[in-house]
Amino acid sequence: MQKIAYFVLVLLWSTTPLAINWSVQGVPYSAALAARFGLAAALALLVLVIWKQKIPRSSWSASACAGLGTSLSMLCVYWASQTVSSGLVAVLFGLIPLATAGFSWWSFGLKLSRFEMLAMVIGITGLLIVFAEKLRLSGVLGVAVVLLAVLIQAAAAVKLKKLAAGQSPLAVNAGALMIATVVLSTVCVWQTDVTNLAFPKQSLAAIGYLAVFGSVLGFSLYYWLIRECKPITVSLISLITPPSALWMGHSLNGEEVSGSLIWGTACILLGLAVHLLAQRGRG
Repeated sequence: MQKIAYFVLVLLWSTTPLAINWSVQGVPYSAALAARFGLAAALALLVLVIWKQKIPRSSWSASACAGLGTSLSMLCVYWASQTVSSGLVAVLFGLIPLATAGFSWWSFGLKLSRFEMLAMVIGITGLLIVFAEKLRLSGVLGVAVVLLAVLIQAAAAVKLKKLAAGQSPLAVNAGALMIATVVLSTVCVWQTDVTNLAFPKQSLAAIGYLAVFGSVLGFSLYYWLIRECKPITVSLISLITPPSALWMGHSLNGEEVSGSLIWGTACILLGLAVHLLAQRGRG
């Protein structure tokens, strides 16, 4: 089950950069965010009703951590997307394993084996190969804001490992989406004239996809994997999604596939293989 959830989450996160790009076409970024998470919260609550589940009081601490972490992280990403390419956003989020390892070491005293460290080095090398040119061309402020989002996401993942223990992923996700909706809607009302909002069809379709698959399904799987696996294992998904996102862009938008992408992808997959072998050795 963990392998299936892992694969589905990789697929969802690989399509997210392109969907985010489409969702903000002709729409203020805060409005696109509020609409996405508002719809996702409603759907998550509907799923709870269908499955006859409730949000227990004990899960609200995990939901608060997840909701605040997600809303702050997404605000950074959507704002930075105005000046930073979706590909660079993807590669910067690929640094989450290193940030997660740092927070895990600081919070839990987690010790990494030499092979796990080697996997990190190989994977990050692949990311740098893929995006070396983009890193040189991007603005400093936008990159700094995305890196802030990375730190927020990594810190929340480590904290959730403890808070979400024994909790229903659906309940945690529903509560998190409700909290994120309140935060993001407040930002939207503060920044945008909501009386004159108009959503193009492409934007609506992308927002719907992000709400249903990116937020409801994706985050539920994400929180479940955090509960069942080590945080750094979950964060390795971020090593796979950047090249996968570029392959999606090539297939759907006709984007060029360079030699650096091929070599970078090979390094990333090698890093993942080393990590999986290290995990098998532990088990």
